[in-house]
Amino acid sequence: MILSASVIGVGEPVIILHGLFGESKNWNSIAKELASNFEVHLIDQRNHGVSFHHKEHNYVVLAEDLNQYIEAKNIVNSSIIGHSMGGKVAMQFALLYPHKLKKLIILDIAPKQYKDKSVKIFQALNKVLAQSKSRKEAYKILMEYSDDIVINNFLLKGLSFSKDKQPNFKFNLKSIEENMSNMLDSISTNTTFNSMTYFLSGEKSEYIKQKDIQYIEQVFPNNHIIEIENAGHWIHFDQKEKFLNTIKTILNKQL
Repeated sequence: MILSASVIGVGEPVIILHGLFGESKNWNSIAKELASNFEVHLIDQRNHGVSFHHKEHNYVVLAEDLNQYIEAKNIVNSSIIGHSMGGKVAMQFALLYPHKLKKLIILDIAPKQYKDKSVKIFQALNKVLAQSKSRKEAYKILMEYSDDIVINNFLLKGLSFSKDKQPNFKFNLKSIEENMSNMLDSISTNTTFNSMTYFLSGEKSEYIKQKDIQYIEQVFPNNHIIEIENAGHWIHFDQKEKFLNTIKTILNKQL
């Protein structure tokens, strides 16, 4: 099965991989800014957006999904931008298929294992499916578990209702919940990726810490870590202009 994607622009290929619970549409405005110089592929990864659902969900199969898409579309020498989960997929792809990459750009994620802080999120999302009859009710339920307005609004982007007001998420909640340990795990590494890799981190985010740099350098020895000021985990949203300027500089071979 081939991943669903939208493609805009003309030029060298750039692939964008969204994060957990996200979808390609979240990146439309970024893609439009790049489309004048690049052919931008906005990917829906498995169990997200309108791509296929599957019970298996880990970084190796997600990287293999991406490779099948690249093969099917005859994409050569692409640059990949991956945020959060998408960043780990991009790193895994680079380790498995290093010859197929031009530039690797990782957004606010390290190749390490992360602690599980998702219990309340899944409790909230399952309660939304069980009890909500409107977006307003769904938002109220999410607020019972977290007062983070940004995260709650982000999660609701994937919510829709049928004609009889039955809630449904675009993302495959069951599969993601069952495979959450895989998403938190470190990427599978028995080699290194020696081409240039850019790590963009949010100044206000804790996803890439100083102590992570040593491990990053082991797996991606030719790396460049760039901190985006006044940005959290969603650096492309928090500081869109700074983010775009940095991405364009990297892609245009000026950094």
